[in-house]
Amino acid sequence: MIGVFRTQSLESLHYLELAGIVAGVPASFTSILCGYRRKTGKPNTSDSNDDLSVELGIELFDRLGIPRSKIAPDDPGSDMEEQIINVLKALRPDLRVERSRAAKEFSQYAHLAVFARFEKDFPNLTPRLDSLASDVLGVDLGAKKKVIDRRMRDLAAAAEQQMRMKEALVQQMPEESLLKIDISVAVPRTNGPDELAIALSSKWSLRTDRAQDCVSQGHKLVAQRRGKMPHFGVVTIEPRPSMLKILADGSGAIDFVYHLDLPALSDAIDAVAATRRTSWSPGRTFKRLITQNRLRDFEQLLREVQRIPGP
Repeated sequence: MIGVFRTQSLESLHYLELAGIVAGVPASFTSILCGYRRKTGKPNTSDSNDDLSVELGIELFDRLGIPRSKIAPDDPGSDMEEQIINVLKALRPDLRVERSRAAKEFSQYAHLAVFARFEKDFPNLTPRLDSLASDVLGVDLGAKKKVIDRRMRDLAAAAEQQMRMKEALVQQMPEESLLKIDISVAVPRTNGPDELAIALSSKWSLRTDRAQDCVSQGHKLVAQRRGKMPHFGVVTIEPRPSMLKILADGSGAIDFVYHLDLPALSDAIDAVAATRRTSWSPGRTFKRLITQNRLRDFEQLLREVQRIPGP
């Protein structure tokens, strides 16, 4: 059997109680977000064009106790982010848990804002010099006219050279942009920007492009930091091992993939595997992900949050 068994320590039970979560069901909000689509009648975790995705979604919902009559909410992805934030805020009210913050707002990435500010604030002096030239045009400057004219030309040439240098610098700088962080858990600092402790990408379900966005964001968080690397994870309820594999199988850009209910998913995969050959590829993939310890239950995210030193 592939089944994953949850263990509960007194410490973790205490954390769950602090967050208002039922012991043994860390992501208690999961059932609120799950349901069947109005138009197709298929699980809202599934790719409607992927038969295995639909089959695994139904098996997962059965284990979560989702009735076939339950209609899915309109925007489970956005609702999931709000629910996660509520849980983490209840767990650690001393930390700053927020949605959609830019990386440059945190101490490790504050340098990313320097050039953007420079480019925005660097003055173009040419219009001011043109205005000054028009102000003095026709004014009797007497013996100093030649000197003033020469200095005005020198200033105009210097301003033009500065703008050329700025444009050359802009052309040479890489246009590396970081997506906003879906959910950030930061340590507030009174003497500077907050320190980013945990960055989470929240993906209700996965497609190849969504998964690649997560990997790309993780790589950039690693490469562009100055200081301690934040813990970076993805939270999802995606049931397909093939999609989870993109994130959790050997990708050093992502620390862990947190599933809203990994034991329920494990049971669902066991049920589907029982109807297939013993060499069923998705089952073997899932077992490998579990063995590699890169695919984790939501409860383990709570433990990561609890370990963050206070401000």
